[in-house]
Amino acid sequence: MRKLIIFTLFLLSLVKLKAQNNLTLYNLKPVPQRMAINPAFTPTCKWYFGTPALSSMDFSYNSRVLGLNELSNTLIPNGSNYTLDITKLSNVFSNGVSVNSNYNHEWIGFGFRLRKSMWSFSINEKLKSKVLLPQDFFRLVFEGNGGDNVGEVFDLGFGIDFIHTREFAVGYSRSFIDDKLRIGGRLKYIAGINAIQTERNDLSFETSEKAFTYNVKSDLKFNSSVMPIDSNTTVNSILLGNQQNSGFGVDLGANLKLNKKISLSASIIDLGVVKWKDNLKSTFTKNPGVYHEYRGIDIQEFIGDSSNQKRGFESFRDTLIEIIALDTSSESFNTGLMGEFYVGGNFHITKNHNIGALMYGSFYRKEFYPALTLSWNSQIGNILALSASYTMYRESYVNLGFGVALKLGPEQFYITTDNAIGSVTDNTRNLGVHFGWNHIFGKKKDKKIACEI
Repeated sequence: MRKLIIFTLFLLSLVKLKAQNNLTLYNLKPVPQRMAINPAFTPTCKWYFGTPALSSMDFSYNSRVLGLNELSNTLIPNGSNYTLDITKLSNVFSNGVSVNSNYNHEWIGFGFRLRKSMWSFSINEKLKSKVLLPQDFFRLVFEGNGGDNVGEVFDLGFGIDFIHTREFAVGYSRSFIDDKLRIGGRLKYIAGINAIQTERNDLSFETSEKAFTYNVKSDLKFNSSVMPIDSNTTVNSILLGNQQNSGFGVDLGANLKLNKKISLSASIIDLGVVKWKDNLKSTFTKNPGVYHEYRGIDIQEFIGDSSNQKRGFESFRDTLIEIIALDTSSESFNTGLMGEFYVGGNFHITKNHNIGALMYGSFYRKEFYPALTLSWNSQIGNILALSASYTMYRESYVNLGFGVALKLGPEQFYITTDNAIGSVTDNTRNLGVHFGWNHIFGKKKDKKIACEI
């Protein structure tokens, strides 16, 4: 059992690669893919075309989990060996665990300018996942039902949500008030591919004051829709997704130039709903709200060889399933698109250099996930654009990022990250990279200069 716990903790310490941010890309002006973050942003060229399947690939991972430095605080030196103090682990997980990740892939993207208007079109693959384990889960596992935990109610309501979609987006923006204000939006048809939804997650263990038993109460419901890949899978379903699982979404944005020095911007991304009607499975509690007695597990079942441990976990699993009494059905359900928002401001020191402040936020299971980014952004001639950023997340305050956009003739290459040093330090709770290759042409009619990158 001890080996299993240590191995699990070791895995958690490695999985420290939270969701879509693109905080550095937000201020890398020449890159057309900024329109996916704020549809009011536009490139300065007349039109662009992204290299198919290579124009935008974006992965980000943010988490609140156990770190190597935190794990070391639970180890007690014992000569040349170390002993794991399991009672300290609940303090390490005092805020619970959350793991959020995104992967966005633009298959096709292009856009063009018509006077004061900008049109764009894109086909994107999107995967978003969020996992939440409450702090009470770790208190119960590592401290048990003795001592101060007698007569306590442990809230074990966890959350697992995953959505995999393909979106077909049309974007439009237009400038007003002598080009001081620009408003934009993107309308998206969403084809659902796979989804897991935690609809209800009420699960509590109440420790008895008279005996080492628990009163368990649950009201759980998990929905899923998973597209099978077999001989019956059609090319149409692979390319367009399952059209029975569909919905619509919208992105909204605005950019305002207050004066020659100050500009403000804001956007709301991924507002919408997908209705899932095919390949359905719902798992739920038969008797929600009813208390059941649970007498715990015999630790001896987990000690010894691997066969004992296997039987012990199977017994534990079967007992919990019997107590919680789960049933299944096929029901349609709706999921949101896990929306996000950005609010930013820039102070323009010169025409080609500015400093920016950006606020990001998203919500999950009544929790708010904010981030604040400060950046320096520069454009060097028609060839190079640079951005350097510093970001603060919840419980993670040292995230240094950078962005580069390079133009070689009509070819534009770019790469951004919000935490460039995370992989070589213990601060790897926030990792991600976004890169791509575009072809950009033309120039704005009202300017005498070539298209800026």
